[in-house]
Amino acid sequence: MSPLRNIQLTPQLVQAVRDAVDIVDIASEYTRLTKAGKRHKGLCPLHKEKTPSFSVEPDQGLFYCFGCGQGGDAIKLHQALSGDDFPAAIEALARRYGIPLPKASEPRRGRREPDLERVLEAAAGFFQGQLQESKRLLDYLERRKIPMELVERYGLGYAPEGWRNLVGAIGPRFPMTELEAAGLVSRSDKRPDEPYDRFRQRLMFPIRNAAGRLVGFGGRALGDDKAKYINTAETSRFQKGYLLYGLDVAKRAIRDQGRAFLVEGYFDVLGAAAAGIETCVASMGTALTPEQARLLKRFADEVMVGYDGDEAGEKAFRRALPTLLSEGLTVRRPAIPAGEDPDSLRRKQGEDALLELVVAAEDAVMLEIRRLVPDRVSGEPSRQAKAAKEVAELLKPIPDGILRYSYARVAADRLGVPVDLLWKRVGGDRSGGAPDEPKAAGKVVRSLEERVVQLLLASNLPLPPVAELPPEEAFLDADLRNIFETFCALYSEAGDSRPEVKAVLAKLGSQGKAVDQLARLLLQEPVAPAKGELQTSLASLKRRWQQQRLRELSTEISRAQSLGDTDRLERLLQDKNALSRELHGRDSGSGDHT
Repeated sequence: MSPLRNIQLTPQLVQAVRDAVDIVDIASEYTRLTKAGKRHKGLCPLHKEKTPSFSVEPDQGLFYCFGCGQGGDAIKLHQALSGDDFPAAIEALARRYGIPLPKASEPRRGRREPDLERVLEAAAGFFQGQLQESKRLLDYLERRKIPMELVERYGLGYAPEGWRNLVGAIGPRFPMTELEAAGLVSRSDKRPDEPYDRFRQRLMFPIRNAAGRLVGFGGRALGDDKAKYINTAETSRFQKGYLLYGLDVAKRAIRDQGRAFLVEGYFDVLGAAAAGIETCVASMGTALTPEQARLLKRFADEVMVGYDGDEAGEKAFRRALPTLLSEGLTVRRPAIPAGEDPDSLRRKQGEDALLELVVAAEDAVMLEIRRLVPDRVSGEPSRQAKAAKEVAELLKPIPDGILRYSYARVAADRLGVPVDLLWKRVGGDRSGGAPDEPKAAGKVVRSLEERVVQLLLASNLPLPPVAELPPEEAFLDADLRNIFETFCALYSEAGDSRPEVKAVLAKLGSQGKAVDQLARLLLQEPVAPAKGELQTSLASLKRRWQQQRLRELSTEISRAQSLGDTDRLERLLQDKNALSRELHGRDSGSGDHT
C-alpha cells in the first residue's frame, strides 16, 4: 500500500517535484558521473557494466542507459534505485527537496486512515530499548557472535515476557485499533475487551521494504514457545512473498557487486554480514516467490542461493531455481555442508569458511545437470529418456536462448544424445536467439512514429500549426500516441508555442512506459534532421493513417450496403469522398461504393 495515505497526490505536486528534483544529484548517489557536453555519463547504477553507457540530461531531467535499455525521468530513476512505487517516490522526493505536501481531505464519516508506519516505528523503539536493558539478551547475542554494530544496523529488539508490556508502553499514544491493524496486539475470544501483546519473550527483527520503510516484525522465541518464529499478521503493507529481509541494508552492495547472497533466515543474514558478506538477504523461511525473484532482479544479475545444507534446504533450492532462472538471473549454489546453515557454519568453522564457500559457489544449472544426468546414464535408454525430460524442464525457464542452448549441449553430451533431440524437448529453435537482448548503443529510432516524436520535441525545426498535425489515431504505438496527444494538448494551450519536455513529462505523470519511451528517444544519439524532414515525416504519417482509414471505410460501406442501412451508407460515402479528396488532392467522385 502506498504511504501517501493522508497526502493528496495532485498534478501540481508532481510538477513541483519534477521542477525541484536534480537528476544528477539522484544518480550521483549511486554512480560516478563525468560531464560530457550538456550531459553527464557514467556506469549504469541499474545493471553491472564495465563500459559507461548511462547518460543523464539535466536540463530535460532525463536518463537513459544504452546497455540495459532503461530510461525515464528523475522520479523513475529514484523508483528504480530505491524500490519506491510512484506515490512513495513523490513523497520521498518532496520531503527531500522541501516541497510542501498537500493534505488529503478526511474520508467520509470523519474516519482517519491509520498511520501504521508511525505505530510500527514506535514499537521498534520500544523493542530496541528493552534489548539494551536486558543482560540476558545481550549475552545471548554475544554467544551467537553477533556484534553490537550489526544489532544496531538491523535494529534488533526484544519483546519481554508479559502480556501487556507493549500495550502499556505505546498504547496511550495510539488508538488500540491502530496497534491491531499494525499486527502488534491480539484479542482472545474469551476476553475480547482485553487486547494483549502479540510478541512476548522474543528477539525482534524489524522487517523493512526495499525503500527502508518499516512494514512489520519477525519474532524468534527465546523460551519454550512451540512456534519458533512468528511474524506480523499479513496485511496490505506486510506480505512476506513481496519482501526480502535485509534488502534495505544490502541493496547498495548488491548493486555495486551485481550479485546477492540469498538465505532462508534472519540469523543467516546477520551471520553473513558478520563474515563481511554485505549482499545477504533472506526469503524469511518461505518458498521463494516470483515477486521476490523480480525484486532481486532489480538489483542483481547473479544470485548465490545459501539455503541450508540439509534435505529440506536442497528441496527449497530446487524449488527456487526455476523462479530465479525465469527472471534471467545467473544462479550459483555454495556447497553448504549437510546439517549446517550459513550462520551455524560461520560459528563452528569461522567466518573464512563461509566466505570460501561463497567465493567457490558453482553454477546451479550445471550442478543440477550433473545430478539429473549421473555418469553412465547413457547406457540405459529408459534412464536417458527420464533424465532428458527432467533436464528439459530445468532449462525451459531460462529466457536467454543462447544460454539455454549452451546448457542443452552440455546435458546432451552427458546423456549421449544429439543436442537437436534435447533442444526440441526444451522448446527452442536451432538459432538459439535470445528474446530480450539489450538494445545497442546509439541505435537510431526504428519507426516513422518514433522519429516524428523525436523531431517534435528534440529539434528546433519550425512546427506547423496544431490544426495541421496528424490525428492522434495516426500513431499505432499506444505509448507514442500518448506522448503525441500530450504534446498537442500543451502545444494548443501555449498558443502554438513548442512545449518544454518537462511540461510533457509532468502531464504524462506516472505513465511509466510513455516516460521511458520519451527518455529513450530524446537521449539516443539521433541522426541530425534534414531540411524539411519534420514536414515530410508528418505528411507521411498522416498519409499512412488516411490510407488505413480509407480501407476501414470501404469495409464499413460494404457492411452498410449488405444491411440496407441507407443513412449510415450515405454518411460513410461522404466521409470517404472527403478523405479521398484530402489524400489525393482532387474529387474522387461519388460512384465508388467499395
